[in-house]
Amino acid sequence: MKRLLLCLLAASPVLAFAQGSQVNTQSQKAVGMAGAGSALFIDETSIVYNPGALAKMEGNAISVGASAIMYRSAFQEAGSQDVHHTRFQISPPVSVFAAFGPRDSWWKAGIGVYTPYGGGVDWGKEWPGRFSLTSLSMRSFYIQPTLSIRLNDKFSVGGGFVYNVGIVDLGRSLPVYGPDGREGHAELKGTGTGMGYNVGVHYNLDDQFAISLNYRSKVITKLEGGDVTFDVPQALAANFPNGKFDAELPLPSSFNVGIAFPLSERVKTAIDASFINYSIYKELAFDYENNTPALQDTRSAKKYENAFSAKAGINYEVSDKLELRVGGGYVHTPVRASYVYPETPDNNRLMAAGGVTYKFNPNWQLSAAYVFQKILKRTTTNAETLLRGAYETNIHAPGISISYAW
Repeated sequence: MKRLLLCLLAASPVLAFAQGSQVNTQSQKAVGMAGAGSALFIDETSIVYNPGALAKMEGNAISVGASAIMYRSAFQEAGSQDVHHTRFQISPPVSVFAAFGPRDSWWKAGIGVYTPYGGGVDWGKEWPGRFSLTSLSMRSFYIQPTLSIRLNDKFSVGGGFVYNVGIVDLGRSLPVYGPDGREGHAELKGTGTGMGYNVGVHYNLDDQFAISLNYRSKVITKLEGGDVTFDVPQALAANFPNGKFDAELPLPSSFNVGIAFPLSERVKTAIDASFINYSIYKELAFDYENNTPALQDTRSAKKYENAFSAKAGINYEVSDKLELRVGGGYVHTPVRASYVYPETPDNNRLMAAGGVTYKFNPNWQLSAAYVFQKILKRTTTNAETLLRGAYETNIHAPGISISYAW
């Protein structure tokens, strides 16, 4: 029984935000280029992608955006012909950015509220891995005040403090049965918080060629007083007491390099490469308020590896009002095969994207984008649960944003 509970909470992603739950949809312009554009797009969303670029904005702006992430995964257990699919649902990460300061000044301030991690998945209660996970909903909200300084016409720097609030609701079945044959169930809910920072440097070699360097620190996220609720037969209730738990895990730091250069007067290219320090995620530990012989404090090995990504895109200025863009990318997973869990059955992934921006007038503009991510098929045996089979996942993420500049 102890192993069953260990598997329950080791699988919890309340703090373990792997690539599979990372949300890179803060700028629909960047989404349209598969995530590239940190050196190219200088606007209020630079608060996320490079705070150093913010000071190069001519005026001020505010924008609101949202995406509809549709995460569909399939699992086929080893030795079985049955394929199990997650139920259709939409996760809507949102973002709000505002940049303000004197027009054409040497400084610019801003604030961003955005969702860098999150998602939702529902496998149901009939699939073979239901003792690892039945359903999950999670969100991480970053609040980032930012200050950016332009040192000269070419070079600017900036940074921001990050405060993180993470929310999770996870459920899984338990292999204990009542008189009617109904399986037990466990639900884990909680809210974690953490702090970090985001700094960047932006440099223009000339009016067309630009370089972006951005570092986002790790965020030590702590969950205190989370709720664990068990629905089990009365005879076992003493072994499964409802109560509280604490946990802690660092979200990884990342370093991004971006370049932008022209192909013609109206066509520009952007290339971004990121290194993500996931190797700091070595284990996940839980401390329970109420311990029993069946419910002990747990430590679960994760042994993540460092990850990297490469993304490139093209932006075409069709006219003064209309811009079109396309992009593609590759992401290398940090998750080793033996530590794949069904909340984010991750693997290396390929990305393809397209987007558009339409300027209604000098003040108002609308951007929309769509990115498709193909997480490559992966056959694995989980080191904790011993569940063996093949996962395959597709992610569809259309999004839209509207901004007002003055």
